[in-house]
Amino acid sequence: MGWFVSGNKTKVIAQDAPIVLVKERLKKVEISGHSRMTDPRGFYENLEDTIESYYYSFHNTLLLDFRFEYINTGSSKLLYHMLTHLQLLADKGGIVEINWYYEEDDEIIQEAGEVLESLLSIPFHMKEI
Repeated sequence: MGWFVSGNKTKVIAQDAPIVLVKERLKKVEISGHSRMTDPRGFYENLEDTIESYYYSFHNTLLLDFRFEYINTGSSKLLYHMLTHLQLLADKGGIVEINWYYEEDDEIIQEAGEVLESLLSIPFHMKEI
């Protein structure tokens, strides 16, 4: 079950959606868990709008932490689309930085991060946990 948490607000997002946690003081959005929705388009379009809104409210600065346990192909494609949009914002003088966490023995999540890192020009940090 996906959750969106910002300050003292919590909202259930969708079955099989990741958890989204906003840490306003740190100018950070954390996305974790499973992303295995059959049709993830609505979730990721909404997430893109939400993250862009936080980017501006954080004065054109945003740190994204990804801690996926599983992400399906459809979600990966939409995540890439969202990150390319954020890259355009960063190219206009903003700051966007990504931390991609993966477990030592999880080659699939590690490889997904490496692919995204190779396709994007924003700072992308692979972090083994």
